[in-house]
Amino acid sequence: MREMHRWGAHAMVITVWLHMFRVFMTGSYKPPREFNWSVGVIMLVLTLLLSFTGYLLPWDQLAIWAITVGSGMARATPFLGHEGPGASLLRLGDVPLIHAYDDARFALLGGSFVGEGALLRFYVLHCVGLPLVIGVLMAVHFWRVRKDGGISGPL
Repeated sequence: MREMHRWGAHAMVITVWLHMFRVFMTGSYKPPREFNWSVGVIMLVLTLLLSFTGYLLPWDQLAIWAITVGSGMARATPFLGHEGPGASLLRLGDVPLIHAYDDARFALLGGSFVGEGALLRFYVLHCVGLPLVIGVLMAVHFWRVRKDGGISGPL
Protein backbone atom coordinates (compact mmCIF):
# COMPACT_ATOMS: atom_id res chain seq x y z
CA MET A 1 0.00 0.00 0.00
CA ARG A 2 2.84 2.40 0.84
CA GLU A 3 4.46 1.80 -2.55
CA MET A 4 1.16 2.50 -4.34
CA HIS A 5 0.93 5.78 -2.42
CA ARG A 6 4.52 6.62 -3.34
CA TRP A 7 4.06 5.86 -7.05
CA GLY A 8 0.77 7.76 -7.04
CA ALA A 9 2.56 10.78 -5.58
CA HIS A 10 5.23 10.59 -8.28
CA ALA A 11 2.52 10.31 -10.93
CA MET A 12 0.71 13.34 -9.49
CA VAL A 13 3.84 15.52 -9.58
CA ILE A 14 4.65 14.41 -13.14
CA THR A 15 1.06 15.08 -14.24
CA VAL A 16 1.14 18.57 -12.72
CA TRP A 17 4.43 19.34 -14.52
CA LEU A 18 3.04 18.04 -17.84
CA HIS A 19 -0.13 20.10 -17.37
CA MET A 20 1.86 23.26 -16.67
CA PHE A 21 4.08 22.55 -19.68
CA ARG A 22 1.00 22.26 -21.90
CA VAL A 23 -0.44 25.48 -20.50
CA PHE A 24 2.88 27.24 -21.07
CA MET A 25 3.31 25.92 -24.63
CA THR A 26 -0.24 26.90 -25.67
CA GLY A 27 0.06 30.35 -24.10
CA SER A 28 -2.85 29.76 -21.76
CA TYR A 29 -1.12 31.77 -19.04
CA LYS A 30 -1.68 35.04 -20.94
CA PRO A 31 -4.57 37.44 -20.22
CA PRO A 32 -7.30 36.85 -19.18
CA ARG A 33 -5.93 33.68 -17.57
CA GLU A 34 -2.88 35.03 -15.68
CA PHE A 35 -4.64 34.77 -12.30
CA ASN A 36 -5.36 31.10 -12.95
CA TRP A 37 -1.71 30.54 -13.91
CA SER A 38 -0.65 32.10 -10.59
CA VAL A 39 -3.04 29.84 -8.69
CA GLY A 40 -1.59 26.87 -10.56
CA VAL A 41 1.99 27.85 -9.69
CA ILE A 42 1.01 28.13 -6.01
CA MET A 43 -0.58 24.67 -6.22
CA LEU A 44 2.65 23.33 -7.78
CA VAL A 45 4.69 24.66 -4.85
CA LEU A 46 2.18 23.19 -2.37
CA THR A 47 2.31 19.86 -4.22
CA LEU A 48 6.09 19.82 -3.82
CA LEU A 49 5.65 20.66 -0.12
CA LEU A 50 3.18 17.80 0.12
CA SER A 51 5.85 15.48 -1.29
CA PHE A 52 8.43 16.89 1.13
CA THR A 53 6.22 16.39 4.18
CA GLY A 54 5.34 12.86 3.10
CA TYR A 55 9.00 11.91 2.85
CA LEU A 56 9.42 11.84 6.65
CA LEU A 57 6.37 9.73 7.41
CA PRO A 58 7.97 6.25 6.94
CA TRP A 59 10.23 7.32 9.86
CA ASP A 60 13.33 5.46 8.72
CA GLN A 61 16.98 6.53 8.47
CA LEU A 62 16.68 7.67 4.85
CA ALA A 63 13.69 9.88 5.71
CA ILE A 64 15.31 11.37 8.81
CA TRP A 65 18.52 12.29 7.00
CA ALA A 66 16.69 13.59 3.94
CA ILE A 67 14.56 15.89 6.10
CA THR A 68 17.66 16.94 8.06
CA VAL A 69 19.31 18.05 4.82
CA GLY A 70 16.12 19.53 3.36
CA SER A 71 15.23 21.48 6.48
CA GLY A 72 18.83 22.66 6.72
CA MET A 73 18.16 24.62 3.53
CA ALA A 74 15.45 26.54 5.42
CA ARG A 75 18.21 28.13 7.51
CA ALA A 76 19.25 30.02 4.37
CA THR A 77 15.76 31.33 3.58
CA PRO A 78 15.95 35.07 2.83
CA PHE A 79 14.87 37.11 5.89
CA LEU A 80 13.46 34.00 7.63
CA GLY A 81 16.55 31.86 8.17
CA HIS A 82 19.32 32.89 10.53
CA GLU A 83 21.95 32.11 7.86
CA GLY A 84 19.98 33.60 4.97
CA PRO A 85 20.51 36.83 3.08
CA GLY A 86 18.88 39.71 4.83
CA ALA A 87 18.94 38.12 8.29
CA SER A 88 21.79 40.41 9.32
CA LEU A 89 19.66 43.40 8.30
CA LEU A 90 16.91 42.48 10.74
CA ARG A 91 18.33 43.93 13.92
CA LEU A 92 17.25 46.25 16.69
CA GLY A 93 20.48 48.00 17.52
CA ASP A 94 22.93 45.19 18.24
CA VAL A 95 20.25 42.55 18.87
CA PRO A 96 19.45 40.26 15.90
CA LEU A 97 15.76 39.49 15.41
CA ILE A 98 16.36 36.08 13.78
CA HIS A 99 18.15 33.37 15.80
CA ALA A 100 18.76 29.66 15.27
CA TYR A 101 15.88 28.89 17.65
CA ASP A 102 13.22 31.02 15.98
CA ASP A 103 13.99 30.82 12.26
CA ALA A 104 12.26 28.97 9.40
CA ARG A 105 13.97 25.64 10.14
CA PHE A 106 12.92 25.73 13.79
CA ALA A 107 9.32 26.51 12.79
CA LEU A 108 9.34 23.70 10.20
CA LEU A 109 10.69 21.05 12.55
CA GLY A 110 9.07 22.22 15.77
CA GLY A 111 12.50 22.07 17.42
CA SER A 112 16.18 22.13 16.66
CA PHE A 113 16.40 18.56 15.30
CA VAL A 114 14.28 16.00 13.45
CA GLY A 115 12.33 14.28 16.20
CA GLU A 116 8.83 13.44 17.34
CA GLY A 117 7.70 17.08 17.04
CA ALA A 118 8.78 17.17 13.40
CA LEU A 119 7.03 13.87 12.70
CA LEU A 120 3.77 15.17 14.17
CA ARG A 121 4.00 18.47 12.27
CA PHE A 122 4.74 16.76 8.99
CA TYR A 123 1.92 14.25 9.51
CA VAL A 124 -0.65 16.99 10.20
CA LEU A 125 0.61 19.08 7.29
CA HIS A 126 0.62 16.07 4.95
CA CYS A 127 -2.78 14.67 5.92
CA VAL A 128 -4.82 17.75 6.83
CA GLY A 129 -3.25 21.16 6.22
CA LEU A 130 -1.86 20.99 2.71
CA PRO A 131 -4.69 18.85 1.22
CA LEU A 132 -7.27 21.36 2.49
CA VAL A 133 -5.41 24.33 1.04
CA ILE A 134 -4.78 22.52 -2.26
CA GLY A 135 -8.46 21.48 -2.42
CA VAL A 136 -9.63 25.07 -2.01
CA LEU A 137 -7.14 26.27 -4.63
CA MET A 138 -8.27 23.50 -7.00
CA ALA A 139 -11.87 24.68 -6.64
CA VAL A 140 -10.78 28.25 -7.44
CA HIS A 141 -8.67 26.94 -10.35
CA PHE A 142 -11.56 24.95 -11.88
CA TRP A 143 -13.98 27.84 -11.34
CA ARG A 144 -11.60 30.21 -13.14
CA VAL A 145 -11.23 27.78 -16.06
CA ARG A 146 -15.02 27.78 -16.46
CA LYS A 147 -15.26 31.56 -15.98
CA ASP A 148 -12.52 32.27 -18.53
CA GLY A 149 -14.22 30.21 -21.23
CA GLY A 150 -12.79 26.72 -20.85
CA ILE A 151 -9.40 25.48 -21.94
CA SER A 152 -7.64 27.34 -24.70
CA GLY A 153 -6.58 25.71 -27.94
CA PRO A 154 -3.12 25.77 -29.47
CA LEU A 155 -1.77 29.06 -30.81
